[in-house]
Amino acid sequence: MRITRHILFGLLAVCWMVAGNSAFAPAQGAVEYDILIKNGLVYDGSLAPPARVDIAIKGETIVKVAKSIDGTAARIINAKGLIVTPGFIDLHTHVDEGMYFPENRACLNYLTQGVTTVVVGQCGSSAWPIFEKAEDLIKMWTKEGLGPNAAVFVGHGTVRNIVLGMENREPTPEELEKMKALVKEAMDQGASGLSTGLIYLPGAYAKTNEIIELAKVVAPYGGIYHTHIRNERNLLLTAVREAIEISEKAGLPAHISHFKVMGQANWGLVKEACAVIEDARAKGTKITADQYPYPFTNGYPYRSLIPRATWVGRENVDRLTPADVTRIFDHLGDTELLELYKKVTPYYPLSERQLQFLGGLPRKRLVDFTASYLFNIDNFQGPENMRERMLFLKRMADPVEVKKIRQEVRAYIENSLGPENYIVGICVEKNLEGKSLKDVAAIKGKTIEDAAIELDLMGAKCIPFQMSEPDIESIMKKDWVGTGSDGTAPSYGIGMTHIRSYSTFLRKIKNYALEKPVLSLSQAIRAQTTLPAQIMKWDDRGWIKEGYKADIAVIDLRNLKTPTSISNPHQYSRGVDYLLINGKLVLDKGTWSGALPGQVLKLKKS
Repeated sequence: MRITRHILFGLLAVCWMVAGNSAFAPAQGAVEYDILIKNGLVYDGSLAPPARVDIAIKGETIVKVAKSIDGTAARIINAKGLIVTPGFIDLHTHVDEGMYFPENRACLNYLTQGVTTVVVGQCGSSAWPIFEKAEDLIKMWTKEGLGPNAAVFVGHGTVRNIVLGMENREPTPEELEKMKALVKEAMDQGASGLSTGLIYLPGAYAKTNEIIELAKVVAPYGGIYHTHIRNERNLLLTAVREAIEISEKAGLPAHISHFKVMGQANWGLVKEACAVIEDARAKGTKITADQYPYPFTNGYPYRSLIPRATWVGRENVDRLTPADVTRIFDHLGDTELLELYKKVTPYYPLSERQLQFLGGLPRKRLVDFTASYLFNIDNFQGPENMRERMLFLKRMADPVEVKKIRQEVRAYIENSLGPENYIVGICVEKNLEGKSLKDVAAIKGKTIEDAAIELDLMGAKCIPFQMSEPDIESIMKKDWVGTGSDGTAPSYGIGMTHIRSYSTFLRKIKNYALEKPVLSLSQAIRAQTTLPAQIMKWDDRGWIKEGYKADIAVIDLRNLKTPTSISNPHQYSRGVDYLLINGKLVLDKGTWSGALPGQVLKLKKS
């Protein structure tokens, strides 16, 4: 039976309509490309104006970029009305802990933002559990697959904890050599550099020279030094200068994580810090930074409005201490402690490395390590603990004590941020959510301090806006500042995480490039693609160019949505219609394809 030309064209039209934005696949033997992206407005990662070009992909690689490509492909994506960009690179995440477990391996909260690569092992905590090696994690992720690509860092805090535990002292020469050997081992196995968290324990115990000596181990590999600097408040300039000193004396690039200044009294200090950095850059020091576009911080961003010292008061009342917890578990034998640990550790079944690590711990550290998994002292503190609640309410009934409490709460709020910068995130009185403490006081007709006390006692979760919007925008404009979410890979819906884990990258584009704008769209995209690739020394990713890896996002700017809120953070972003990682389609019409094509990106020696 003959098919007329009109019928044939009609059948083709039906196929096109059914496929939506993607054409049907031609016969397998006829295809020239695996994927062909046509008709999109392409932002290649540079600051050049976007161009309407087609992109052809074969295997993992972009093989052709041209105004029009007429070849055949197994899959054609019609990007008309959409923009096409390199996949986004997150310079600072803590997703490694969640992605260690298969449930979170896809890292969907990042894929839906257009993120194709994450940098993990930050703030001084190695990307792998303390009892493992870099090669263990790399082998597991390579074998089992992961959503985005990942580059891993060795954490100074983890290394210090292995050698010195949580002791507040300088390492002996022998201990420093052990630390250096652990850093070298990680670099040999594929780590990209050293990270520090100099505001956290045990990293805060380290003096500058200790970090310099460890960074010197990283330098010959062409590695990078990423740092959560020692102070992000009134001593910001001193902390920035320390990062520069480490870079210069160790001979490697330094990168400042989540660059900011916190506390109302310190707002504006970032301008001086930027001047210090730019002076060092002008002299040849390689120093960069990243930033997340939010005015509040911490993975769990909610804070009490009553300071702990005020809540506890000055009465000599017995309260649970960490020493009490240690005494409880110190009564148990080593075998009993190990059996308890087996029942609570998420890292199960225990590996040979875990057993070796536990077996090598001194007695006190074994007790502390096991207790940390079994016992959370925070459960015995605050308004939810009936004993502490009763003691506090008893003091509130005392005219002398209540006067002190009110004075201290008021001073704490006014001296830190002011009542306008404490925002109610979650509250049983839903009409208060999203309101500032100042608003709540006005609504209830109460003083600031009484409104604060009432909110804490009703279990409200409030967020302090520690950073100012002018500072955020000032930092964002710097051409040496990339994007880093500082986010995690939580189990969906579990826990009250920071919204940055779900919306950082699209929020930056939507709020700061499209709506305000603080940046041009090209600048925002560069900060999330080519600049991070340059910082990480990747010469095959971060661009839409021939010969580069096909990490590509196809985005509908008209339907860009970041529905996260501080009261409901577990909300996937929308607007990334297609996402390719290493040439594999990971998001197809906004839906995860089930693919896990991410690779561990090992350091390329410079």
